[in-house]
Amino acid sequence: MNKSILIPLVSLSSLTVAGLAGCERASENVKQTEAVQVKQIVPAWAGSYSGHTPCMSCSALCEDCEGMAVKLTLNADMTYTLDRQSMSGNDQPALLHGAMKFHNPEKTKLELVNVESRNLLYVNLANKQLEILKNDTAQPYDAQDNFLLERA
Repeated sequence: MNKSILIPLVSLSSLTVAGLAGCERASENVKQTEAVQVKQIVPAWAGSYSGHTPCMSCSALCEDCEGMAVKLTLNADMTYTLDRQSMSGNDQPALLHGAMKFHNPEKTKLELVNVESRNLLYVNLANKQLEILKNDTAQPYDAQDNFLLERA
């Protein structure tokens, strides 16, 4: 009769030890998973920029034209959102989304893909600015101060 009580008692204690060992393994797995997680580093150029630029047909701000409000968000996954709103009604509002690409290893010359005009930018990290460049030459506009977007 002692044997029949002893066997279930030994079985029960074995199950308890095995269960606790399983908890320890699960805890170790969680710790390993946490250790493997890598911090995502956000590029310095990523973020939102905004400014007030001349209308699409102008190369400088005019007295009779209020220009455009421009907001551009550059995402770390190499996509953008561009919002252009005419302040004078001369241009249609535009909300564009798409991919972007850099044209040099220093990542200072940026192109907004599938944007027809004013799609080339110079990234100035020191001043936290983007400068809109001429489409045909990728050079600054003569009134380049009118084509700056400031980091928000």
